[in-house]
Amino acid sequence: MLIRILLVCSALFTTAAFAEQDQSAAQLRKQLDAMTTLQGKFSQSLYDEKGEKLEESQGSFALQRPGKFYWKTEAPFPQLLVSNNKTIWLYDPDLETVNERPFTNDLQQTPALLLSEDIDKLRQNFTVTHKTVDKNIRFTLVPKVTDGLFQQLILVFAGDDLKEFHIQDSLGQSSQFMLSNVKRNQPLDASLFEFTPPPGVEILRN
Repeated sequence: MLIRILLVCSALFTTAAFAEQDQSAAQLRKQLDAMTTLQGKFSQSLYDEKGEKLEESQGSFALQRPGKFYWKTEAPFPQLLVSNNKTIWLYDPDLETVNERPFTNDLQQTPALLLSEDIDKLRQNFTVTHKTVDKNIRFTLVPKVTDGLFQQLILVFAGDDLKEFHIQDSLGQSSQFMLSNVKRNQPLDASLFEFTPPPGVEILRN
């Protein structure tokens, strides 16, 4: 389902606030422009609205801007999310199903796109602020449209390297992703971003 695109211009924002937004967006663009591809390992922790840990998972990933990604959860439950910038596949080997849908610019529906999407589209859809914490640059992105799947995204960079990110969803749950063995701007095989459903699985098309 496509999210409505709302262009809101509010007099509540001061000139200083706009200046801060421009500076943060420009800094984020600088960070992401230095990252055409990204690959490595991840560990994810999911917390409920009270901060209690619900589950943990690990896997590997590869991203190529714009719009191509490979996100493989290996444990405890295998799952694969793939996009070639035209189609998005979600494969669940335990359920033997593949969800297939057209790629869209719906950043709210697929948070993984935030790391592979065009920065100008991010600025159009999100309020961006940043600060330095323990020598790391911490960017906070808040959707300008609030009826999507998540309410806040935090990206944490150590120098030019993305080291972690956090997503808070519309139900109050939050996910923390810690990245390791990260490699930037290394060639990636194009076949990584293509997916052919295994024989016998059920294909669900949206």
